[in-house]
Amino acid sequence: MLDYRKVIFDLLRFWWVFAITIPLALGIVFSIHRYTPPVYRASMSMLMEERGSERTQDDMMQGFGLTPGQRNLDNQIAVLTSRDIIRKTIDQLDFHVSYFASGRLKDTEIYSSPGFEVQFDSSATQLLNVPIYLTVIDNNQFQISVKAESAGTINYKTESTSAIGGINDFKRTYSFGEIIDLPWLKARIINKSLRTSNDKAYYFRFNHPENLTSQYSRVLRANKAGENSSIVHISVTGHNHQKNITFLQKLSSTFIQANLEKKNQIATNTINFIEEQLIVISDSLARKGTQLSTFRTENQIQSISAEAEHLFSQIQELSTRISEKKLTLNYYNYLGQYFSSDDVLNKGLAPAAFEIDNPIISRQINKILDLNNERLTLNGQQNPYKQELDKQIIVARQTLMEAIKNQKEIIGESIDRLAEEKMLMTRQLYQLPEKERKLLGIERQFDLNSEVYTFLLRKRSEAQIQKASNTSDHSVLETPIFTGQVSPKTSSNYQKAFFAGVLLPLIFIVLRHLLNNKISSTDEIEKLTQKPVVGHIMHSHKGVTNVVANHPRSVITETFRRVRTRLEYMTSNQKTPIISVSSSMPGEGKTFCALNLAAVFAYSGKKTVLIGFDLRKPGLNKILNLDDYNGLSQFYIGKVTLDEIIHDGGQENLSVIPSGAIPPNPSELISSDKTDDLFAELSRRFDVIVLDTPPMGVVADPILLARKSDTLIFLARQNFTVREAFAQTLKNIGDEGIDNVGILFNDLQVKKGKRGMKYGYGYGYGYGYGYGYGYGHGYYEEQ
Repeated sequence: MLDYRKVIFDLLRFWWVFAITIPLALGIVFSIHRYTPPVYRASMSMLMEERGSERTQDDMMQGFGLTPGQRNLDNQIAVLTSRDIIRKTIDQLDFHVSYFASGRLKDTEIYSSPGFEVQFDSSATQLLNVPIYLTVIDNNQFQISVKAESAGTINYKTESTSAIGGINDFKRTYSFGEIIDLPWLKARIINKSLRTSNDKAYYFRFNHPENLTSQYSRVLRANKAGENSSIVHISVTGHNHQKNITFLQKLSSTFIQANLEKKNQIATNTINFIEEQLIVISDSLARKGTQLSTFRTENQIQSISAEAEHLFSQIQELSTRISEKKLTLNYYNYLGQYFSSDDVLNKGLAPAAFEIDNPIISRQINKILDLNNERLTLNGQQNPYKQELDKQIIVARQTLMEAIKNQKEIIGESIDRLAEEKMLMTRQLYQLPEKERKLLGIERQFDLNSEVYTFLLRKRSEAQIQKASNTSDHSVLETPIFTGQVSPKTSSNYQKAFFAGVLLPLIFIVLRHLLNNKISSTDEIEKLTQKPVVGHIMHSHKGVTNVVANHPRSVITETFRRVRTRLEYMTSNQKTPIISVSSSMPGEGKTFCALNLAAVFAYSGKKTVLIGFDLRKPGLNKILNLDDYNGLSQFYIGKVTLDEIIHDGGQENLSVIPSGAIPPNPSELISSDKTDDLFAELSRRFDVIVLDTPPMGVVADPILLARKSDTLIFLARQNFTVREAFAQTLKNIGDEGIDNVGILFNDLQVKKGKRGMKYGYGYGYGYGYGYGYGYGHGYYEEQ
């Protein structure tokens, strides 16, 4: 569980880490901004009208519903952002050459006023995508230099590219305006505002149109202003904001012009179709006019009777209707051939010259054109969506061809019916006098051709008027403007850097506490157990094990005195208290604490004996340089007497019984009656018995000894003892019925302040001034 007080304490303790990470993070962002070319955005708005497919039948250009205005808004956005429109835009701009000013930290693209202009021959090969550096010598001369391990060239007229290998340290001097004729460069450089005093370095680079198209395809965005809005917001990003604005201006004009050309194409195709029909009808009309004049002159007849006139009028009307039907049939034949062609999707729009009332044909043609319009916005033959559109177009074409076939059959039946009526009228006409009948036939054919000719002339005029009055469906609502810097986002990045400088050390400190499973304060001990804490032992820098004997006025010795006082209170009912010292795991300082605890009891005048009961891993033997073969284990097996294993502890009133040699069965020895006899005898000889036992979390020996002891001192070492092991061992002790337990917090780190010394975790336990006589000269000697 996270201790927020500790976290706050560490945040204050490690304030200097924040003083490093925050400036460091801000400095990194500053460096990134300094070396990264900024990216700017330009934006504009266009109005794209969405026209419905319904038209009045009086609108001649309705035709089959093929006008471009029917494209929906999504399709128009797709067309606007398509590679085809972008490529047409690039071809009309001067983006083939890019100009740069080279700085110490970064290069900056110059567009509006580069100071010089490269006029190149589009039919010659030019070095592609390689910087060509320009150094001004004086107002009349300059030097170009090129260095490239590998290079390629491009011919802008044919758009063919080729590799030429590397160019090694090329340098040559030219005059401004002089033609540079090299295998990889044919151009001349015009000086506009370059001066010798200008210490800037410049270079220019030729770009491939397809690369430019791909580049702008990635950064061009077009989105509807709203769900039901016809307004589209268009934006583009790049390193030069003036170049972005120029691109959007040309893109919008190219898109508008393409839309207008698409509409004009319908009228143009209609006019061409009518012109073809007029040529045929004009020849026929001329022949019939000549024939009529010749017949009247030769036969001296100028008019016909009323009956003949009536028959002729009916025949003429039928002939006109038949001719109109045949023209419509011809048009359907034309449409059938047009849409059955394999390359129909790459052709222009079909002409719209005749009005029909077949909605299936109109819908299918609209559907084909809409699907093809969407198809043209996709790239790659393997695009799965493009393949799906191709399948839909095939189905729509099949439906259209079937509808055209059915419509042609209907028109054919209508022509046959009109022809039968015409034949009946003609038979009645044949009953008239021969000359009158022949004249009537010639006049009928002449008038028929004349009416058809007049009809076609009217249609052509209507188509020409429609073409002249065509306007684009789209218009610029807001001209392109600079709308700000996209990246790097200075303010936002500095804020993120500041928070990163704060969060990284904070996260580290929090994780440090979350992942730390070691006991670090008295508060943690109190949360893990209800057992009392009998004292706190400072970390020793003395270099000796028996600090009490060698440094009786040290702070560590004083902490052991406090522990002694607490233990005397806890064992006040015992004449000769037996005190066991143990812990949950090795390395927590049991032997050190047991030795100094025994020493501090001896220092108070009590006869004290320290017994090394850690038979498995003897510690007192090495610390006190005692004989391994004259200790407790030898006493258990009867090789030595009790008096022989009691050694002088190096100070008055202190005796030591070492562990001796490591026995094969320490638990059995400790659980024997001889242990009780030993304690009984030692109780008669000594005032205090201190036992140095093994870790309780490892073996069973200390449990046996704790049962025979009056008090168990259980150690926890700061930043060493594992919380889980500490808590589990204490639980096991409680389960064994051992209640008289005191916790000794060992190895606390000392922190020196301005007014003395303190120890603990800063708030758990400590002293502000020590105990004694003014600042710096207390009761204790220096640690």
